[in-house]
Amino acid sequence: MGWKDENWREAPGYCVECDNLRPLNKAAVCEECWNALPSDWYEDWEEDEYNSQWYYRRLEEDQPTKKEPLNARIDRIQARSVAQSLSNAIQTYGSTILSLTHETHDLSPRAIAQVRFFTANQDFREPPENQFSKYLDDPTRFDAQEIADDPTGFLKFMGMTRLSQIEKRVDFARNGAGFLLDSGITAFEIAQHFGNDAVRIRAALLNTPNMGYGFKKANMFVRDMIELHVWPELQQFDRIDVSSDRNTMKLALRSRILQTDIPLLSSFLDLFCYQYEYIDEMSASAWRTVWEEWQHIDPATAPLSPCQMDFLLYRIGREYCRERLVQYVCEHGHTFYHFGGQLTNCRICRRAGNRVRAHAHARFLPCQIDSADLPREEGRLLLKDSNLLKVFDGVCILERACQPKAPSFRALDPPKSTSIKGRTSWTESYAYKDRGGGGMMG
Repeated sequence: MGWKDENWREAPGYCVECDNLRPLNKAAVCEECWNALPSDWYEDWEEDEYNSQWYYRRLEEDQPTKKEPLNARIDRIQARSVAQSLSNAIQTYGSTILSLTHETHDLSPRAIAQVRFFTANQDFREPPENQFSKYLDDPTRFDAQEIADDPTGFLKFMGMTRLSQIEKRVDFARNGAGFLLDSGITAFEIAQHFGNDAVRIRAALLNTPNMGYGFKKANMFVRDMIELHVWPELQQFDRIDVSSDRNTMKLALRSRILQTDIPLLSSFLDLFCYQYEYIDEMSASAWRTVWEEWQHIDPATAPLSPCQMDFLLYRIGREYCRERLVQYVCEHGHTFYHFGGQLTNCRICRRAGNRVRAHAHARFLPCQIDSADLPREEGRLLLKDSNLLKVFDGVCILERACQPKAPSFRALDPPKSTSIKGRTSWTESYAYKDRGGGGMMG
């Protein structure tokens, strides 16, 4: 079982037992053949990324492109409108709205770099809030040699083992440590090692196999090192784009700086994320166009690089551009709004001393309702102080560009990344007519 002669190397991707093109384990055997033998002879079959890569590559060659029917394009006039809105926001609220909100606990630049290097390459729906406080718990756990020797222990220390695809995360941690050890540097010294050149740094991260750094995470890491004042100003920093994700893609579509002929309806057959990657790339280009227009309109308020718009756009997409505003109707006929669908009693009746049931009637984006009608007490929005909606007193800074109250406004959704290997989020894979979205989030 699993014996390989030299001929198997001439046709990688094919099972050495049955000669079929299939996903393989480390012995170059497919799951069907592996399980045909007594189970107590061998460990459970587990797919190997290296031996399976040819299988997925051959499937990819048969996948149709998604570019033609979408016909994504950038509207420069609309980009100019968004740029003007951002410029106005900086003049009103100051440049701090562009800043990261990470609590670094007054760590040294060297410590911040080491922590961020080993967390930025991991997949999170949202960054762990305690990533820098973990350094205070035990600085030695962020030593590259320590992580190389025990990557699983590092993930346990960081609380990442509860997340999915743990084997992948172990590889990311191990190979990240190897990247630093092979170069004889710490994360803080990456910039100097690559000539303080942002593009060279990004290329080094991208070109290191299986370290977890794609364009999005590499752009994000370089941005963080500048925004957190870890590295000095880098050459070619303006070449670093917005780290496109679902939130920034969503804003690009809803603000109409990125337009398509049809809504984004990710297909379960879009196995290799052609549509997602296409919109991902076009979204980054669209935000670069906004930055270019901003530089032209008001260079005094424009950031040095498109990537410095990233965190603000992410927060608007995550904290603003969500249908979390619920319209309620009570049994006495009162209509009012509240953030979230957990309310049970009418707030208006309650102020009069009566307890009357209220029922959720409809959901809206906060920007679709007049700011004065948003849920408040003594004039203050019922939100955490950190929420951008509260910072801007209920008025989205992109409202003038998006025009969410207009009848023609469409709350378009971005596609999700489809994964045939992750096999996750099947119940979150639906798309909606006239809104798009869909696809498996791998």
